[in-house]
Amino acid sequence: MNYFTQFWDENRDDEYADWGTSTWYFETNDADEVLKQITVYANGKVTKYSDENLEDQFGGLCEDTLTIDECDGDLISKEDFYKVW
Repeated sequence: MNYFTQFWDENRDDEYADWGTSTWYFETNDADEVLKQITVYANGKVTKYSDENLEDQFGGLCEDTLTIDECDGDLISKEDFYKVW
């Protein structure tokens, strides 16, 4: 498994734009498929997606493959990921 984050320095482009900027956390497998995804917004709102919750009114689990290089992310440990999860 791979664990990494990506900071997004723009607000959402919808009715939740006032949530602010966000930090995204990803767990991917060796095929670069996103298994779990967390988004933590500047206002404290947190969204979480996995096979158990693929989508809701705020968004959904990334359907594409993703690597740390593609999102210019930062590597984190499994433990750090699950502290947020």
